Amino acid sequence: MRGRVIRSAIEASLCWALLGSHAVLPQSPNFGGGRLVVKSDPKGARIVINDRQMPQGTDFTYVVGPGTYKVAVLGGAGNLNCSQKSVQVASGATVTLTCTAKGWQ
Repeated sequence: MRGRVIRSAIEASLCWALLGSHAVLPQSPNFGGGRLVVKSDPKGARIVINDRQMPQGTDFTYVVGPGTYKVAVLGGAGNLNCSQKSVQVASGATVTLTCTAKGWQ
């Protein structure tokens, strides 16, 4: 259990650092941020946010601060290529992006 907590803390810190000026915030109902859900069909593609590859593959939910994010999904079993898309995440909102072989859905 302790290893899982440490791993979660490391992943949260890494995500915060990789997202640059936009913070990944704790999952608390009062933190003032939102959620960015990145999915693909098939699952397992690489996620790039703000020009930085994330350590998690699709499908994944990020808890983020309010702001604009540039998201791309690449590779995986379906050799996906969903080019960079800008999305606005508002406080308390959930934005879901889905990448398929036909592009963003």
